[in-house]
Amino acid sequence: MTQWDVIIVGAAQAGCAAAWDLAAAGRRVLVLSRAGGQEKPCAGGVTSKTLNRYRFSIAPVVREVVSTLRIGRFPGRDRSLQAPAPFCVMTERGELDAFCRQQAEQQGACFRQTRGIHAIKQDSNGVTVTTREGERYQSDTLIAADGANSPVRKLLGERRYPGAMAIEGCVPRDRLTRYPGMTLDFAAIKGGYGWLFPKGDHVNVGLYVWRHGLASPGREQLERYSQQRLGVSPSHMQGYPLGTWLPRARLRHGRILFAGDAAGCTEALLGEGIYGAVLSGQLAAQAILAGQLSSYPHWLAGWREEVATVEQLAGLYYRLMPMSTRMLQGHLGETLVDGFARGLTLGQCKRRWRGASIVGG
Repeated sequence: MTQWDVIIVGAAQAGCAAAWDLAAAGRRVLVLSRAGGQEKPCAGGVTSKTLNRYRFSIAPVVREVVSTLRIGRFPGRDRSLQAPAPFCVMTERGELDAFCRQQAEQQGACFRQTRGIHAIKQDSNGVTVTTREGERYQSDTLIAADGANSPVRKLLGERRYPGAMAIEGCVPRDRLTRYPGMTLDFAAIKGGYGWLFPKGDHVNVGLYVWRHGLASPGREQLERYSQQRLGVSPSHMQGYPLGTWLPRARLRHGRILFAGDAAGCTEALLGEGIYGAVLSGQLAAQAILAGQLSSYPHWLAGWREEVATVEQLAGLYYRLMPMSTRMLQGHLGETLVDGFARGLTLGQCKRRWRGASIVGG
């Protein structure tokens, strides 16, 4: 059995963000990730506010820089919204995660692969993790950053909540007659939207549903949407859940902290998860470095409030479609892309729009 200061389960955005901060502070950090697993499905859009949170530039893995957003009422007309500056960059999620792992490794974090976690025990001396291979690791604390289907939450008997759902696929650029800009097509599916995210040599195409049970985004629906929008069926289709339950979740279980989708840090309106993952990973690391594990939920309270506000906004927005989409194609959307370019959150953009509406009215 080997001893570490911190064990992190999950090597995606939350896990790598925590690993970087902890290793940079001199802690002995072990990051365990699933061996032979597929790349984490994700549309790969990284907003300006997320870029501002990274401890390093991700320029080497940026495929597109976006300053124009097309909003559609599928299959109706689109409206292009131009931001005063770029508000988002496009990445390929596997490349982004690999790059972030490399940055954490350069700080001294150790990454190992496993077929899975078999058992977790904790006592006054620390946390002991046993892998399916029979390897045992011990640490003072553990961060569970292992996704919406978090095996750690399951092993600990923590309650699981329904979240959002999405499915995505890939269309090579050389199969397209027209290369689209970044597009959100509302009403492409009940309770959600379709997306087109340009990635240079291909387009990521997908469907998102903000709450589990409203609709089931599947292969047939995605093929139909892609055919109607791009004239081509996508390949490499993958469906996946997103954790949007932060307002209801417990974030600490003894010496174990939950971060990223395992904590439900994704916002529900658009399903953006990378910002909440990076933020929660960094705050979990700060709580460990400060020796104040109990402070972690309090430090994440601002984002918890944001996620709760956006969840209410999502319920209202999707209930009022298509009227709400017409608003998004107008001043509301202009405020949104302008706010994103300034590094604001959805909740902050909403408050700016309401303030401007009150002043203008």
